[in-house]
Amino acid sequence: MKKLSSYILFFMFISLISCKEDTVTNPPINDSDFFPAKVGSKYYYNFYYDVNPALNGGKTISIVDTTNILGTPYFVEIDSSIFEGLLKVDTTFFRKSRTGIFYFIDTTGVSEFIPDSIRNQLSIDTESRLLFFPLTLNQTWPVYQIDITFSGVPIFSIVKVTAKVVESYMLTRTFRDSSITRTVNKIKYDMDIQLSPTSPKETFTAFGYTMDGVGFIKWEGEELLLNLIRGGKLNFTGTITSSVIIEELASHSIP
Repeated sequence: MKKLSSYILFFMFISLISCKEDTVTNPPINDSDFFPAKVGSKYYYNFYYDVNPALNGGKTISIVDTTNILGTPYFVEIDSSIFEGLLKVDTTFFRKSRTGIFYFIDTTGVSEFIPDSIRNQLSIDTESRLLFFPLTLNQTWPVYQIDITFSGVPIFSIVKVTAKVVESYMLTRTFRDSSITRTVNKIKYDMDIQLSPTSPKETFTAFGYTMDGVGFIKWEGEELLLNLIRGGKLNFTGTITSSVIIEELASHSIP
């Protein structure tokens, strides 16, 4: 009887630590599309750094192509930002599935902030799960994680990002002199960073607002967190700092 109980507990444990892609096996049919971006799509944002006086800029997101990374197909996203007269261009990669939107994470900078003694014990996500389908009010999900493991079992989280749909409402927006009224989901993202069990935990928060048939119409919160969950390079060195940024959609086009 004890042996049978042990087997049951073992399989329950394996189920709990299975990958994020498998957390939803048969999601209900839903015609909503909160991330309709595809090749040829463009999004134009105004952005502001929340300082006094405020610093303003502009950002264009272009979905230009598809590619394969380690055998997995991704869309290629070009982010062009103009701030203080300077142009910054970043390339990120995302994929879609029936259970969510996933961004590829470049983890080459991880070794710079992890002690040599524990690098072989790390479990590092190579994707962030930006959205979890279907989106419903109060839905929660794991977004990104770096764990220290023992015999393959996570025992401590160095980086942990979670998300929750905190509000769902109808909103009317005007794009190109045409008004649309659609459902918007407000999502809260929380990130905890603790480089060792004895170091203090640092917490970062951001919000994303995604509209059915449009995509993200607004972002606000810690820039460090927003960069990570949207496919930026993971690279924490020295003192971890972050600025508060606001991005608001001005216009968009989806072929």
